[in-house]
Order: sequence, then C-alpha cells, then structure tokens
Amino acid sequence: MIANKCLVCGSSNFRADRALSGRLVCTSCGNPYGVRKTRSIKSNSFSPFFYRNKIWLFISLVIVVSILVII
Repeated sequence: MIANKCLVCGSSNFRADRALSGRLVCTSCGNPYGVRKTRSIKSNSFSPFFYRNKIWLFISLVIVVSILVII
C-alpha cells in the first residue's frame, strides 16, 4: 500500500468523509487530501503582530536617532 502524506501537516492518517462524497480527509488537521494551504503575503501583512513589530522598530529607530543627534 502506498503511504500518502498530508500536504499541510505531513500526517499519513486519513479517513473517507461522506459529506465530501468520500473524499479523503486528514484526521490530524482536517484538510482534504491533495489540498495545500498557501499563505499569501498580503494576508500576513495585515496581522496585528506585523504592525506591533513595525511600531517597535520605528520607536527604537527614533530613540537611536535622537541619541545620536544629542551626542
């Protein structure tokens, strides 16, 4: 038997889902077999963590520049 692996989590545990016409579904992550989740750069750039890191970078840059100007 060929051991298929999930493209998302790498698990080889599948079950046939009757709601999806018998399509194989990974038991670990719940994604249908053969479907790969791709993350777009656009959706990640609007996350709150992205803005939080950007704000800290800006604040630290302003502090360093102000220290250099004073000295």
